[in-house]
Amino acid sequence: MRFLLNLLDLLVSLPWWGSLAVIVGLIAFVLYARWWFRNRIETIIHEGVLEAGSALKDAQATVHSATAVPAPNTSSPYDIKEGDEEFCEGVDDQPWDDEEANYYSIDVTITPAEAAVGWDPTALAMVPADFAPNDPTDLCEQLCGLHSAERFVNGRWEPMPETEVRGALRLRLLMGIPDGLRTVKFANFVTYFGHVDLPAPLPKLRKAPARG
Repeated sequence: MRFLLNLLDLLVSLPWWGSLAVIVGLIAFVLYARWWFRNRIETIIHEGVLEAGSALKDAQATVHSATAVPAPNTSSPYDIKEGDEEFCEGVDDQPWDDEEANYYSIDVTITPAEAAVGWDPTALAMVPADFAPNDPTDLCEQLCGLHSAERFVNGRWEPMPETEVRGALRLRLLMGIPDGLRTVKFANFVTYFGHVDLPAPLPKLRKAPARG
């Protein structure tokens, strides 16, 4: 408030051309501050998106096998659970039965370039192998979702919980792949690595028509 009073006194005391110069200067300052703030926010968001998946930058993916499998008949263990404020009834509690997707079990060992960094295997997805975004933060429209995952520990497979791990890990991933895709790569947010050649999908089962 005191600043405004002082500014008003200054404008009154100056000749008209001096007051005009002060007003123009203030407008220029406000416009510059607005531009700087907006640019800074965009930069922070851009860097944050890139940082989200950077733990697997230059990671190695050793694919042991890729097998076509039937569609799962349950919801994903990583779907939002009932009781969560973001839970959507009829969506998050439904099985993955997208008729335009094929399902594959991919046995792979993922080795981060830096063994000490933490990464979450349940955040993995897949995209077409030839996907090349114009901007590093662009998302792929053909994102292939992870239904469930298992990790190989002490000589046996066990369910993979949503948790951060470090170092190399052998995983068995159940992925939903859109029709027509036969070569894909791994995605950790907007970080991409590896290459997987997929076999032919299983024949789709026709759904029985609803009875009237």
